[in-house]
Amino acid sequence: MKEQNLGKKVASEAITSFGGMSMGSVFRYLFSIFMARWLGPQMLGLYSLGNAVTRIGEIFAMMGLDNGVLRFVSREDRNSSNAESSIYASIKMGLVSSIIIGAILYCSAEWIVLKFLSEDPFLIKIIKFYAFTLPFTVITLIASFATQGFKVLKYKIFVNQIINPAVLLVSMVASYLIFGPKAAILMPTFLSAVIGMVFILVFLKKFITLDFKKIISTPFNTKILKFSIPLMFVSAIGIIMHWTDILMLGIFSDANAVGMYHPIERTAGLMRMVLFAFAGIFAPLFSQYFYENNSEKMTEIYQLSTKWIFVASLPLFIFLMLFSNPMLMLFGSEFDNGLALKILSIGIMIQAFFGLGSSSLTMSGFSNLNLLNVLVALTVNIILNVILIPQYGIIGAASATTIALFIISCLRFFENYYILSLNVFSLKLFKPLLSGALTIGAIFIFEKYILALLDYSSSLLNLSLYLLLAISFVFIGYFSFYSLLGIDKEDKDMIDSLKQKVSNKT
Repeated sequence: MKEQNLGKKVASEAITSFGGMSMGSVFRYLFSIFMARWLGPQMLGLYSLGNAVTRIGEIFAMMGLDNGVLRFVSREDRNSSNAESSIYASIKMGLVSSIIIGAILYCSAEWIVLKFLSEDPFLIKIIKFYAFTLPFTVITLIASFATQGFKVLKYKIFVNQIINPAVLLVSMVASYLIFGPKAAILMPTFLSAVIGMVFILVFLKKFITLDFKKIISTPFNTKILKFSIPLMFVSAIGIIMHWTDILMLGIFSDANAVGMYHPIERTAGLMRMVLFAFAGIFAPLFSQYFYENNSEKMTEIYQLSTKWIFVASLPLFIFLMLFSNPMLMLFGSEFDNGLALKILSIGIMIQAFFGLGSSSLTMSGFSNLNLLNVLVALTVNIILNVILIPQYGIIGAASATTIALFIISCLRFFENYYILSLNVFSLKLFKPLLSGALTIGAIFIFEKYILALLDYSSSLLNLSLYLLLAISFVFIGYFSFYSLLGIDKEDKDMIDSLKQKVSNKT
């Protein structure tokens, strides 16, 4: 890659990733809206708790084999027998471990619900039913990372970011209309897991001769296991961190509170898409420059990627901060805790801005610091949840997560600054900051004279129109001010990459 194409390379790959993630987020968001409106906060809370328990079990069932198969396959030629045997061994080990963890989850469901969470007995059935999905989801993830190991990302994105959430949405609507509320909670997760596995195995056959007899006969690969299992613990800490507020609300409150919190977490989490889209291309490029000892390019890509994350996240952050209450009303009139959404949005915006600090530490060999950072944040989050949830409920959970994200962001900032001489702050951030400030001022005028004409609480149609006008004005206004302040070469690279993606699709 030529140096002058760095901006276009980052922009192009980030736009591709963001496109797939955006589609998946739309499907998942609609899934949450329908479930909240049709089933209510309590049933949505039971679904969230069952999903949280299952996702934690999934990490241990995976044993880090997703990253293991990615590493071992990517080192081999496409037609190498070693690559094929690594995939066979990984699928077999994942299948065995997922059956074991699924059985443990099934047998312990009653204890988890009645003793640990003290919840509605229907949650027992949810966890037991979801336990059967573990073999399917584990095989899907291992196979999708295997296709990525062949330097092809589109199949992984298509299955995990489009097929799975689309099936989740369609099957939930169909199950509710045909069989009722309980089926709408049970069936979608199972069908999504099975259909996703079928799709990814069909795609995997493009790279290897998929022989199920060979999968059974292939011995366990201890080299892959030795590499993968330590990563399992890192992933486990990360996933527990992600689900801490949900689980702690379940412990110290009830399923209704969890259901009320679910739309808040889902809505604020939309900003993470931008971080994840850029992190995918940032990590390998930063690793290359670190290996070449090119500190100038390390700083350039660090500040450039952070700037674009900030540019893309800021208008959504402004929208959520100014229109938090009507946004939550999409889920129903009872979902009216806009303050909690604002608090959590601040935390996730901080995470998005400083998030690349995690990738830079890992790619430069300081993964132990990342592990320590997550452990510190997890400990702080748990302690604060224990203190704040009994007193403040949902607002306490959002506050605990935001404080934990602020602490881990500070740790990453100082570690990158003092160890790698990387400063996330630069003059590149002035233009988006000024554009954001001007947008906020314009919104107050727009809201007073135009949006005020719409009573968004009178009907779902009015609410949808109100939000559509609001978010359109925020984004159009923000990027208009941004353009008026001047388009530099970096911005032109992003615009050119976006135009090329659009023209290729048309």
